Amino acid sequence: MNEKSILIILGGTWHDFDGFTTVLRPVFEDAGYRVTPTYDFDVLTRLGGSDYDVTLLYTCVGEVRDDPDAKTAPGFSEAQVTGLLEWVRAGGGLLAAHAATVAGQSSPVLKALLGGVFVTHPPQFAFTVYPLYREHPITAGIEAFTVRDELYVQAYDATVEIHAVTIDRGVAYPMVWSRCEGQGRVAHVALGHGPEVWNLPPYQRLMLQAANWLSEQRDGE
Repeated sequence: MNEKSILIILGGTWHDFDGFTTVLRPVFEDAGYRVTPTYDFDVLTRLGGSDYDVTLLYTCVGEVRDDPDAKTAPGFSEAQVTGLLEWVRAGGGLLAAHAATVAGQSSPVLKALLGGVFVTHPPQFAFTVYPLYREHPITAGIEAFTVRDELYVQAYDATVEIHAVTIDRGVAYPMVWSRCEGQGRVAHVALGHGPEVWNLPPYQRLMLQAANWLSEQRDGE
């Protein structure tokens, strides 16, 4: 099997994008992936001619926010969204991590592609993530684990397949979901604001297994 490749798109507001890459890059590299991080959103317009198996969005864009440390543009351009959509439909794998769904607030196309959109979150607190009983390759072998993180409240499409949830004050919220788009696949992991989460072995396994599932349809190419 050929070496697989992950493109990590970074940028936006209120998150340590470089820190995320520092922790997660070796997780993927140790599993045999070639990892390319970038803050250049325009690379999305050139995905069709690339050899990337997975595009990982660790971004927080789409809202107008007064963040002096913001990196890159406030949102994705129509050309960038179109490039990403066409690449996924042609068989690419898209992993939307944590705040990536914020982009759906300003792009109906991205909202549909990702399967949902960020609405709000309370201040960080400790909560437990429960994989669903029906096992899926993304959550295989992962037992319930506790994180201190932002609990994302999201509006999600009824057709997404939910793989893990958390429960707060009697309400269940999806933490991991997936969907198909054309010949490609999309997965979303809502966890991951900072190093307290990134360094957890269950989180790292979740992200790696999501990447494996997203890219597996290319193994036979």
